[in-house]
Amino acid sequence: MRNLEFALLSVTVAAVLWSAVFGVRPRRGVIAALLAAAAGLQLQVEGFRWQMALIHLAGAGLAVGDIIFIDRRVEWSHRVARGLFGLFGLSVAAAAPVAFPVPELPAPSGPETIGTTTVELVDEGRPEAYGAFPGAPRRLMAQVWYPARPDSGQAPAPWSEDWDVVAPATAERLGLPSWFLNHTRYTRSNGLASARPAEGPFPVVVYSHRWAGFRAIGINQVETLASNGYIVIAVDHTYAAAATRLSDGEVVRWDPAALPEEGTVPEEERDEAGRVLLETFAADLVTVLDALERGGAGPLGSIAEKADLARIGLFGHGVGGGAAVRVCLEDPRCGAVLGMDPWVAPLPDSTIKLTASKAALHMRSDDRRGTDNDALLRGIAERSEAPTYWLGVEGAGHNDFTAAPLLSPIAGRLGLKGPIPAGRVMAVIDNYLLGFFDVYLLGAGPAALDAVTFEEVSVEVING
Repeated sequence: MRNLEFALLSVTVAAVLWSAVFGVRPRRGVIAALLAAAAGLQLQVEGFRWQMALIHLAGAGLAVGDIIFIDRRVEWSHRVARGLFGLFGLSVAAAAPVAFPVPELPAPSGPETIGTTTVELVDEGRPEAYGAFPGAPRRLMAQVWYPARPDSGQAPAPWSEDWDVVAPATAERLGLPSWFLNHTRYTRSNGLASARPAEGPFPVVVYSHRWAGFRAIGINQVETLASNGYIVIAVDHTYAAAATRLSDGEVVRWDPAALPEEGTVPEEERDEAGRVLLETFAADLVTVLDALERGGAGPLGSIAEKADLARIGLFGHGVGGGAAVRVCLEDPRCGAVLGMDPWVAPLPDSTIKLTASKAALHMRSDDRRGTDNDALLRGIAERSEAPTYWLGVEGAGHNDFTAAPLLSPIAGRLGLKGPIPAGRVMAVIDNYLLGFFDVYLLGAGPAALDAVTFEEVSVEVING
């Protein structure tokens, strides 16, 4: 619970216990005034969220009772009932805000101040494959996190700039009411909106989200990299992201038909949809690389001028990870690739047969290890001429490669993550993520990666 939420709960508990313990109510209006002040301050400073509704209702009821009851003395039997049932009721009321707090993002590990900005990329030469108007130029929203000047003075940006549309779409994707995740609009990132970039050049890492994800779904990962001196660029893969707000205000939600659920269409049709989806994701990453090469005259502006184009890495999750693998197999601009449960099954045979020449690291959760996709990924790794780190993360679920573990302390029971604790799995991911790119983009010594050890992680170096 946030500070003022806890203060409101404390005042409400005091309002219940005072007469139960002392047998007499305070002077008429005192409790009502305290409850009104606590509730008003909490709403004004922190804002309302649905999890606090029962506590606000309880406080309102206690305030009304404080005013309307003339007799200030409380009989012994009423004192016991008030204490027992009152505390039980408040415990029930407090369960929701405790189980579903406003997520707090971990502090980044690096010394750099983080700036962030968002731009639209338009690929005039690539027709849109999805939506009501296929054939129009493909449009993408790209967010950039970068080392910034420490004297910028801007306020921290929200976790997602478009959370008013992303939260309902994400909740519905999880099978929850559309309003269920609305409280996450209060989560602040560690990035400063439109802060002045620090002097470069900086290596670049491009991130690709999972199916029905969004560009900031791995916010802890991109902030880890940016705080340690990287420019990180992530796009919403339009029509495959939970929701995207384009620069003109148009909102594009994810299109379920872009990847039909298994069993809802013939297998051949789903395989073809997967092929087109992965190809689209990969082409989006190439669009980002092309925008970088246009320098300050391109859509990335001054950020592109700070980029070291000789040191570019890619990483992604799920289909985004498969797209990153594909681009790094085919595009010489990629210097290293990291996949988190990368979905490579839709890759064409011509790509799978290519010999990888760039270092790779593949993290795999319990959900994905030992699958046919895992075997295909293993084949790509074994044909590589460059070192490939083959990691298994014991206790991790597929969602653990995002910020989903921060949504609730009971996220594991809700099926949102694996049994490994949230803080632990994030430490695993961030350490290997940073260590890998430090070694293969910055040329740091192997200790930056090899010295990182966790008992939950099994590591094999292929062709090392």
